[in-house]
Amino acid sequence: MIPYFDPPVLRIGPFTISLFSTLVLLAVVVGAIVARRFASRSGLDTAVNERLVWWTVVGGFLGAHLVDRLAYFPRETLRDPLSLLQVWKGISAYGGFAGGVIGIVLFLRRESLHPYTWHHIDSIAYAFPFGWVVGRLGCFVAFDHPGTATGFFLGQTYRDGVVRHNLGLDEAIFTAFVVGLFVLLSRRSRRPGFFVGLLAVLYAPARFLLDFLRIGDARYLGLTPVSY
Repeated sequence: MIPYFDPPVLRIGPFTISLFSTLVLLAVVVGAIVARRFASRSGLDTAVNERLVWWTVVGGFLGAHLVDRLAYFPRETLRDPLSLLQVWKGISAYGGFAGGVIGIVLFLRRESLHPYTWHHIDSIAYAFPFGWVVGRLGCFVAFDHPGTATGFFLGQTYRDGVVRHNLGLDEAIFTAFVVGLFVLLSRRSRRPGFFVGLLAVLYAPARFLLDFLRIGDARYLGLTPVSY
């Protein structure tokens, strides 16, 4: 079992840098590097690919924050609508997925990637699990997604003294396997859109099942939009 621990923070004057925020930033950097390498290896225009990555990232963070505020804290948001502009306070993974897709669609309306549209989108899908592992390790150290009580050997003692699933760690472990599979499969040329489809098939069911282990989240019809 993993004992409970408070993640370290670095204070520089009025600024506080948490390990969680550092790992989230590192996740973006890792994902961007992997996407660029995938694009270069595939013979794509890396400058165009970099612009697509940043449209995806910006759209993802905006969507993540808006869904967090509107789906999880609607009353607080009505009392303080300016919190919608404080994008550093509260993010939702599902909102991030939706916002990232919207960012991609807007980019495609702005710049035509034909006939390499799906090649570029594949670079995003391929890079996603690489960055997601790092980001999920940030959730692990913050232990901000406690799950149900467990006897799992990687369960962690929560602040209430109960050994629980640390869902950030659980998902990081699963995503690490996805990374390994993607690396193996990328050794051969694949049809455009291959990694987009494979990511959806692998990640969506696993995430859906893990969400049932969550505690303390707002639920709609028994399901949770999941705040991150």
